[in-house]
Amino acid sequence: MRHVSTVWRAGAFAVLAPTLLSSCLIRALSSSSPTLVAQDIPAGFDFPADENVLLGHVYSENRQAIREHAWNIWAGLTQQSRSTHNGNPLPIWETWYSATEVFEHRYKTSTEPAPRRTFTRHLEIPKQSVHKTSSRNEISAAVMSFVKLNQPAAQFIWDNNYYLRSALDDLNARFNENHTPVEQRQIKPLPRTAVALKIVFWLIKNSDSPQSEEGLTALPYWDPNYPPPPDGQTPTHLTWPKCVAVDPAGRYPVGSKQQVTCNGRSGVEAEVVRLNHFYTSRLTTKEDVENARYFMTVLSGAGGEQERFVTNQGRIPELNDYIVLCAMHVTTKEMDNWTFQTFWWSPTPDAPPYGDFRTPNVTGVWRNYQMCTAYSMVTPRTPTGSPHICFNPYLETDLGPTKPYAVGSRSYPPDPMAGTRSNCMNCHMRAAWPAPTPTNPANDGYIPPHYGGLATYVKTDFLWSLVFHSQPQKGK
Repeated sequence: MRHVSTVWRAGAFAVLAPTLLSSCLIRALSSSSPTLVAQDIPAGFDFPADENVLLGHVYSENRQAIREHAWNIWAGLTQQSRSTHNGNPLPIWETWYSATEVFEHRYKTSTEPAPRRTFTRHLEIPKQSVHKTSSRNEISAAVMSFVKLNQPAAQFIWDNNYYLRSALDDLNARFNENHTPVEQRQIKPLPRTAVALKIVFWLIKNSDSPQSEEGLTALPYWDPNYPPPPDGQTPTHLTWPKCVAVDPAGRYPVGSKQQVTCNGRSGVEAEVVRLNHFYTSRLTTKEDVENARYFMTVLSGAGGEQERFVTNQGRIPELNDYIVLCAMHVTTKEMDNWTFQTFWWSPTPDAPPYGDFRTPNVTGVWRNYQMCTAYSMVTPRTPTGSPHICFNPYLETDLGPTKPYAVGSRSYPPDPMAGTRSNCMNCHMRAAWPAPTPTNPANDGYIPPHYGGLATYVKTDFLWSLVFHSQPQKGK
């Protein structure tokens, strides 16, 4: 898939709900001097934890300890940073480097980004669906997705030239020449303090837009009790029967039921929520709207759950629309196999099991997100004894194949629900250069370090971003 990047420039955004205790502050991102400095998770949030302690939790299947650690990471990266825009603080994760900065900027300029940067958003084609096997190619709208890496992760990539395909090609050639065993065919390990994020937003119409429904925007949300969709569809957001009604202007009582059109069905009773239930950004300039429309148009040619704005078909970005954070993958190199925790917005954030053991460190708007963890590919097992499941409904629900397919000499039947049985660690264990075939079996179960499917590849230490964003040799 071709990589396309567009920049949300300073002056193009207002950010809603940046603080931890207040979720009503709007930040007007007008052009100003650079005030963005990458800042890592502060002390007091159990990061980085000792690998042996984490492995002890894994081996003893201490679900509470694992979840408390994951919640503390979430609390740490959502703390107010020292970076500001228009006088207001940004959460720490907003100060981290985008994939555009880590890969394209370094490649094009041969320099690292300046220590002090201007706040921008880099729009990138989401890559989750590159390794999916769904044949769906519906065009509805587009999810905006961002990859971010903290300073230790970015610096490691720059120092080792892993932003260049040639570095990965040379390493792979050397492994081939030396007949290197598959378990040793890998890049250098990233530092224990490395963190990588995958962030997904979606569009909310401003209340005065004729595209809204009397000031409301229907927003489908995930319920783990949804039955499989009919006709062999994958369970993407397009199939979810429940919605909330987002009310940007506060015209309706919170919690009241209003009728909206939810995934093509009119007259659906939906509970009213306000923007302060989300971490929210606002489109405030013509340039911002043009960039959003361009992004949506570019993505409309690609299939996959992430390739759409989550909005009703036919709605397009307009001035004063909003974009809300709906999902975030968070992975840390605290263990050799990384820790994986993934978060998504929910109208019932405290509901078990995904709201369990949330720590008091998580405050404000950030408590409206649920979470699952994958610190192992197989444990803790499900009640039926199958390998551990952890997926993000806004990122993986379309990964199941809807047609028969083959991997090598082995054939597989359609399995549209495979994404709901996937495991983050299993998927990222497959991250390797050159990009493996997009046709993969279900991402569940254990993959050993000597997995034969990667016998001719360079494993990229669980980071798909190195595979999808590395840059070609100049002049080619």
